[in-house]
Amino acid sequence: MAAAKKLELPNLTEHINDWSCRSDKGKDPVVLVHGTFGFTSHADQKPIDRWGRMAEPLKKDGHCVYALRYGVGFLDTPGTGKMADSARELQTFVDGVKQSAGASKVKLVGYSQGGLVSRYYLKNLGGAASVSSLVGLGTPNQGTEGLEAKVGSVVYPAVREMLPNSDFLKQLNSGGDLVSGVSYTMVATPADDIVLPYTSAHLSGPKEQLTNVTLSGGKPVNHDQLPNDPDTIAWVRAAVSATGPADPSFRPGDSLPAQPGNGSSPAPGNSSSPAPGNSSSPAPDNSGKPNPGEGNSTAPGGGSGGGDQNVPGMDVPMASPTALIGATSVFLAGGALVYLGNRRRQARS
Repeated sequence: MAAAKKLELPNLTEHINDWSCRSDKGKDPVVLVHGTFGFTSHADQKPIDRWGRMAEPLKKDGHCVYALRYGVGFLDTPGTGKMADSARELQTFVDGVKQSAGASKVKLVGYSQGGLVSRYYLKNLGGAASVSSLVGLGTPNQGTEGLEAKVGSVVYPAVREMLPNSDFLKQLNSGGDLVSGVSYTMVATPADDIVLPYTSAHLSGPKEQLTNVTLSGGKPVNHDQLPNDPDTIAWVRAAVSATGPADPSFRPGDSLPAQPGNGSSPAPGNSSSPAPGNSSSPAPDNSGKPNPGEGNSTAPGGGSGGGDQNVPGMDVPMASPTALIGATSVFLAGGALVYLGNRRRQARS
């Protein structure tokens, strides 16, 4: 457990990383897995609490909630090292959480790269024995063609592994997207400005094991806003409360599935019914990657609070990290190229 504590994401809300916590009966602890750069302010390298809005309702639902810091690489930046190494850190953290909480399994919520790290842990490190379900938020399961990824791949191994057709993704997706014994709920947003195309956030598999969700309606929710979007949080709560994947007919505002020790409290969100034209039933199957507008379920996305640009406890606007990722990547990539050029000139002189 000591090794796990060394990996905890620091300076977060009181609802996260309480190592004395015990989940309510029948409820697994929840482990939150950040994405690239690890919710760190680029200006001063201080942690940004983008898990707070999600952690509080999960804790009130009776789950112990934990979050780790993984993949520390260039310039001490989290979420940038090789994802296989990050998955081993997740394995250590999950083992510590299970020991601390007295649980046999946990539920994972992976944001962006965090979903890929979680999937690698499940497939290659025996994680299925310790995990009952995975919720992915804007996870580039098939890679991303975004400009930030192309530039950042010059410097950061993890970003390079998120490019389409990378060796990492080929291995991860070979033999099927899902691991037996684990339930999957994958949330995508059409306004995603990092994972392109946004449908890369979906997976293929049987509907009994997988629910693909596409946020729609209300204010657009971009990639950075997903962890704090009310409807996304509602879907996370629904997935974590379910015995399998989230019910595809669920809508934010609906009561959560009843569990031992859990009253049927409404999930946060704008609406208790689907937006006009949205489907409240699953697609015929999940055998293929959904096209835009397809998938198991669509849900009103954003809405009141969904498009907020500032979140309490954050020292930068939510829209800023995307621009900063691009600017920082360009700067670092340029610096790396200059450095290599100088080394070559020195070798010739």
